[in-house]
Amino acid sequence: MMKNYIVIPTYKEVDNLRELLPILTRYNVIIVDDNSLDGTEKLCKKYKNVKLIVRKGKRGLASAVIDGVLSIKEKDAKVVVMDADFQHDPKKLPDFFNALDKNGFVCGARNRLNMPFYRKIISKTAKGLAKILVPETNAVSDPMSGYFGFRLNAVNLDKVKPIGYKIMLEFIVNLKPNESIKEVKYDFRERKFGSSKLGFKVIIDYIKQVLRLNNYRVLIFALVGLSGVLVNEGIAFLLHPYLPLYLVFLVSAESSVLTNFMLNHNFTFHRRVKFTKALPRYNLIALAGLLINVGVALYLSMFIEYLLANFFGILIAFIFNYSLSETVAWSNITNYHEKN
Repeated sequence: MMKNYIVIPTYKEVDNLRELLPILTRYNVIIVDDNSLDGTEKLCKKYKNVKLIVRKGKRGLASAVIDGVLSIKEKDAKVVVMDADFQHDPKKLPDFFNALDKNGFVCGARNRLNMPFYRKIISKTAKGLAKILVPETNAVSDPMSGYFGFRLNAVNLDKVKPIGYKIMLEFIVNLKPNESIKEVKYDFRERKFGSSKLGFKVIIDYIKQVLRLNNYRVLIFALVGLSGVLVNEGIAFLLHPYLPLYLVFLVSAESSVLTNFMLNHNFTFHRRVKFTKALPRYNLIALAGLLINVGVALYLSMFIEYLLANFFGILIAFIFNYSLSETVAWSNITNYHEKN
């Protein structure tokens, strides 16, 4: 028990804690409460294994988790982060701690999303965004989970910058090299008491978080793409009087691909892999993206105005081009393997 810790961020969760804390007497529990003034402090005093941190004038799940983690003194401690509302099944805690004997990180992967339809849509959209913009999250099947564990010495804690609610993303990105990841499946439940904290600000914070973890590469990639349009049009204008039209289009298109590659290689992805490896991959991706652009635009033009159809073609091709540039052309992500 001495090195097994559970960190629970709370705000007005005393009704849930009344049922949860009696279940957790085998562990060191750290409650980080944002000054709820709902009886949480009085309740926690009843349990010798519970440490309460009350934060005044400070809000946010992510920063609460970090404050709780940083209060742990044992550098080789095993830590599980969970919510107080019973959406995270406490019966799975032994599985988490057992998995941390051989793995640096454990992700709780939800078997069932027992939530309203609109929440499922938000969750799936957020998951897709993480998978595209933060390729490190491809090591887990459920990057939106808030139920996770790690060994304290397996994470670069000084690089974790808390924001919003999806704090697990920060830990995955800042996991030390060669640390393995294991998943523990659990059924996602309805909360017992209280209401969800999901709101517009949470969504905005999440977008800010994934963009920062992405180092804003997707925005740089978009700007490079716009510059490629100018290169394409400029080359076509210069060559048009001298070459057949099909050659003009071919040369101008390939010129824009090459200039885009050079800019992305040097500025977007900072030469993460060798030039000779990235160039052929990117060329094939760009060609496939062009085919997707044209195909989508032609298909949609049968149903909607052609300019709008072309816009959706460009958008889908951009998502395709960026995601494969990140995960294939310039991929240098460590492969995390589950240890036996």
